[in-house]
Amino acid sequence: MISSSPRRMTPEARFSLMLAHFAFTTPPQPRPHSVLCRILDGRELDEVCPLDLALLTPEERAHYFATYRSGSALALAVRSRAELRWMLSREIGLPPNKVPIAPDRHGKPRCTYPTAEDLDFSVSRAGDCAIIALGEAAGVGVDVEEIIDEEPSDENLDIVFNEAEFRAWACLPALQRRKAFTQAWTIKEAALKANGMGLDGDTHEITVRFDDNGNAVPILPSSRWIFERLEFCPSYAASFMAVTV
Repeated sequence: MISSSPRRMTPEARFSLMLAHFAFTTPPQPRPHSVLCRILDGRELDEVCPLDLALLTPEERAHYFATYRSGSALALAVRSRAELRWMLSREIGLPPNKVPIAPDRHGKPRCTYPTAEDLDFSVSRAGDCAIIALGEAAGVGVDVEEIIDEEPSDENLDIVFNEAEFRAWACLPALQRRKAFTQAWTIKEAALKANGMGLDGDTHEITVRFDDNGNAVPILPSSRWIFERLEFCPSYAASFMAVTV
């Protein structure tokens, strides 16, 4: 996650999209595949909801209570896990509190139920929002970040950009660079989640370019990759990536 100063959204910067559905048929598929992205608004979520907490396993509860100190961050983390369990429950036919979720060798959570073999999912949280992507694909990745309010550090620039990307980014007008950097970060994070590598991967494995409006756009490795930009609030950048079967 990008390091930035804490910031609450203004009332004007309200979420404009709560649910997104993408269907893709390219490259040619035996049948259309689809992914559902659920965007959770946590701005008024100050305390953990008991109904959300009841869906989590004891291990999940212990993890979240040990990881998050603030009430709102904890409440959103628990809400996003509970919502993921509901989404998986609808797909595989198990009660949400019975859905088996376990990390793979790269630390990416997976549903280990046999009928979930063709499903993948990804969860990302930042500030007051969370995004869950779930669908039929070889790999799914989503990442959301608050748009930084100052120039990125040299360390973060090195993490995100190769030399050519940095030169292209540095040529953008100053007012566009912060949004473009955050967009590029979410694209690369989403790609690493989609290919299953997560934190074990290299952000330079996928490259970006910048369009005429200064937006970061991925250069997809092959026709099996799908990219969608999620635009739901001016304060955030979010990207969805999928690798088709």
